[in-house]
Amino acid sequence: MRKQIALVTLVFIVLSSGVEAADVSELNSARVPVSDRSDAEFNRGITQALAAVIVKLTGNSAAAKSNAGRAVVQQAKSLVQQFGYERPRNSGSNANDLILRVEFDVRVLGEQMRAHNLIVWGKERPETLVWLVLDDATGRKILGAQDAHEMVLVMKNRALIRGIPLVFPLVDIAETNALADQMSSEMMANAAYTNSEKYGVRSILVGHIRQVAPALWENHWTLWVSGSSVTWEQQGDIVELLVEESTDTLANSLGRRYARAANHGDDSAVVVTVSGLRSAADYARTERYLATLDSVTKLLVRQVDESGITFDLIVQGGLVRLTQSISFGQTLSPDPADPGVFRLNPR
Repeated sequence: MRKQIALVTLVFIVLSSGVEAADVSELNSARVPVSDRSDAEFNRGITQALAAVIVKLTGNSAAAKSNAGRAVVQQAKSLVQQFGYERPRNSGSNANDLILRVEFDVRVLGEQMRAHNLIVWGKERPETLVWLVLDDATGRKILGAQDAHEMVLVMKNRALIRGIPLVFPLVDIAETNALADQMSSEMMANAAYTNSEKYGVRSILVGHIRQVAPALWENHWTLWVSGSSVTWEQQGDIVELLVEESTDTLANSLGRRYARAANHGDDSAVVVTVSGLRSAADYARTERYLATLDSVTKLLVRQVDESGITFDLIVQGGLVRLTQSISFGQTLSPDPADPGVFRLNPR
């Protein structure tokens, strides 16, 4: 059994112009277990898969169960673009287990979701740096990018299902000592936050997973974005389930902030100038990058000269949304003195 026992602190997280980002792939597809290849199992499977995709696209774990979500899920069969069957990848699975992989038509699905007033969160999503501290019968461990520990794998798998990019630190001896010496979860979270500065991210999740009895675990989690924080605690006997639930809490928190902002505003004409281009490859890289942004619906080159390139863009949400999307990544840097002017960063 499990229960979430306290919401310790709630501070509204604001968007940050420095948050790192990753383009998330396979947002319109999902894998679900099925018992066989029958029509009945296929219909059940595509319904379950579409519900998972709606959760992934909205950033809201409750979206598929809402009236609007159920209305879209009912159209699952007409939204399937392609599907296939495969065997589970993990070695512990039964040889007869079967997975149905379903890919939905991203354009038509997006239209249906918007028609039912469901948010569609695109592929540009902030990365979160995750610190996991595990206290069990063997002592304290700091789980980083080099670890294939079950807790890391559980979190990565759940984040993949939710479409949330995670990064784990390459923990060194100094960081291990800094966290190992902390007595309380709060002190540990603050130490991890301080150690995160060198990673250049502002979305940070610190989890302290503590075994307090042979069949009882307590978890303390703190999520920071741009210096503001959300803190929660959990208690239960199935630690993997607690970690999955906290990954969902992370995804829901990010979705409430970034997904809603991504769907705000009508299409607007925007003029953008990019400097710092030194070669034909730089020009091509800049044009390709802007064309792939979710908010950009149309792109035309207005002028190219030795100082840079100027684009005429149609952007959902206008310059504010465009600047936010650009600031998530590392390709362009905004000019603080001149809105609409950006500089191409070196690779």
